[in-house]
Amino acid sequence: MNAEDVYEELLAVLEALAEANATVPVVVEGERDVKSLRALGLAGEIVPLNRGNSVFNLCERLAEGHRAVIVLTDWDVRGGQLARLLRNGLAANGVKHDDDFRARIAALCRREVTTVEDLDRFVERIRPRGEDGRRRVRANRAWYAGRVRRR
Repeated sequence: MNAEDVYEELLAVLEALAEANATVPVVVEGERDVKSLRALGLAGEIVPLNRGNSVFNLCERLAEGHRAVIVLTDWDVRGGQLARLLRNGLAANGVKHDDDFRARIAALCRREVTTVEDLDRFVERIRPRGEDGRRRVRANRAWYAGRVRRR
């Protein structure tokens, strides 16, 4: 699979994630992850994990207001441990968890990127170039979100 195919598939996964995020919160590790996902066009609730609370307290708080949660921790060893703790804590509180997006993004990044915070820069780096050598501009949610904030 070449870089253009990876780019197109990654955009499809991110668009599906943005649609799901409209109704379901996404749990990430930190504030930089939140900034990266906002740059990629996610407009829904994004909950950073590292805010001084334990994982189980976060799971209890999420259970109070949500029936489902998307787990999007990094795909390194520590991120895997946090994802497992989140899955266990959410299941104990009766909340459905979805870590399919995490697995799909990790498979597409192929170890070039192992953190959510680097995901927006990775997408920009693999964006195909036009015949003139410039990056192809594609109007997407992230672009429109950036335009609205700048005005």
